[in-house]
Amino acid sequence: MLAALLAAGAAATVPQVRLAYNYCTLSYTFAYYSDAEWEAEADRLAAAGFNTALVTDGTFKVWQLTLRECGYSGDAIAKFIPDECARAWWLMGNLTGEGGPLDNATIDADGERGRRIAAFMRSRGIEPVLHGFMGMMPLGHPGAIPQGRWSCYERPPLLDPTKPEYARIAAIWHKNLERVYGFKPKYLAGDLFHEGGNTAEIDVTAATRAVQAAQQAAFPGVTWVVQAWQANPTQAVRAGLDPRHTLVEALVKDMGVYARGREAVAGFDNLPWIWCEVLNFGGNHGLYGNLRTFAHLGRAAKGRAAATFRGYGALSEGFFTNVVCSDLFEYMMMRPVGEEMDAAALESWLRDWVARRYASSDERFFTAWKILAETVYSCDRCQEGTVENVMCASPARDVASVSTWGPRGGLWYRPERLYEALALMEAAAAETGTTPKLRQDIADVKRQTIANRARALVPSLRTNAAAQKEFLSLFPALAAAVEDVDAFSLEREETRARNRAGERGIAAFRRMVTTWTSPSLAPNSLCDYANREYGRLVLEYYLPRWKKFLSPSGLKTKD
Repeated sequence: MLAALLAAGAAATVPQVRLAYNYCTLSYTFAYYSDAEWEAEADRLAAAGFNTALVTDGTFKVWQLTLRECGYSGDAIAKFIPDECARAWWLMGNLTGEGGPLDNATIDADGERGRRIAAFMRSRGIEPVLHGFMGMMPLGHPGAIPQGRWSCYERPPLLDPTKPEYARIAAIWHKNLERVYGFKPKYLAGDLFHEGGNTAEIDVTAATRAVQAAQQAAFPGVTWVVQAWQANPTQAVRAGLDPRHTLVEALVKDMGVYARGREAVAGFDNLPWIWCEVLNFGGNHGLYGNLRTFAHLGRAAKGRAAATFRGYGALSEGFFTNVVCSDLFEYMMMRPVGEEMDAAALESWLRDWVARRYASSDERFFTAWKILAETVYSCDRCQEGTVENVMCASPARDVASVSTWGPRGGLWYRPERLYEALALMEAAAAETGTTPKLRQDIADVKRQTIANRARALVPSLRTNAAAQKEFLSLFPALAAAVEDVDAFSLEREETRARNRAGERGIAAFRRMVTTWTSPSLAPNSLCDYANREYGRLVLEYYLPRWKKFLSPSGLKTKD
């Protein structure tokens, strides 16, 4: 696909920046990828047209080297560094030490792996985005400013970037960054005050200038990649950023076809910015998106922020879900700047996509996908990802979502239409034969019909014994629907974790997709955030909770 676009002359007009991943992506999707998987992923990114990618493997070693130079003991360093699944939120300044301590061999291997991943990317024309020094330090660091709490965690304190101590440690950090990865980066990522923090004792604009000055001192010309999420970057932060060396990631969760609000309009003063999809949160399963939104992706390059538009980013927390959306996004990402796709062109693209995916021209497959495009892939509202499967929720009387921030508005389409799509796909598969991708898609649609039925039963669960019985029967039905499909395999993910980190890795992965935090800190607002419909998780974790809740004694105590 990329070669065809370049041959057609699109190379001169495609967006300048095509970025892969945010911090959360690398913990939720890639925490335990092997070298072979990372090399294959670099090939995939290059083939799709990405030319930049965030790399965070290696940061354990950078921090160890830096803190050693700052006089920290091995035990103190070990208490600060978390495990691979918690790395994202550590680097964003939300927590420290979760899942640790890690031994020196693990930290050494992390540094070597980060260097190899960056090399894989660079050899394929993809510039790594490395983590810069934002000023966070271990808890109790002398002179650092406490940052309060993030959910159930105490945030690491922050050095005031305007003070000499910050510049001193930043120089050590950036020296060790180059030492670990083996090159001078062109991009550095990192955020001040991600999702909160304490700014009362800091001149934010001056601090922002100081952070960027330290970056330029270490790597002249380097670009600071800043996330636009919630209120960030605030006006005070924007005032301190040099547009010559800044790129703002506008994280867009709005699936509306037409731009609505700040996150789609991307008014970041005079700062260069890229439009970034965040279609998935936590790696949740669930059919969700809006194909028309991505068909009109070129709209992002128009309007009042067009002069500072620089490209696109694929920043979903869970990669490889709702593949039709990500494939369309990648196709449009490589179109000439500002180009949009009308209804006829989108239908033609979808027809071609279905034929390629199944290596079949059977019209029933396309008809099924037209139904999906008109239903699950037509969400025209702003919400944090899919409407979650209530079977994965901590049982409650009027449960509407699984995670704290999960959408509570219900479905936006007629759920019975999915049965039509499923019947068409299964009938065609019975005649044409199945492939891994077709089996996955059939399982995904069947899984969604089961999730939708469970949601419909919730209002009757308190008083209707037949509804309770049917609801509980959906758990084995869901597990059977996704059986032997890699995308829904807990075993696949646990094998990855075991191969990298043994039983510690498995424990970390299980924590991430259930309590999210260490059991001693649960329950809290993060529990079940990364809810996933792995077959074994459905039977061994979600079902027992609901059985207990719906038992006579459970119903009496859950009023």
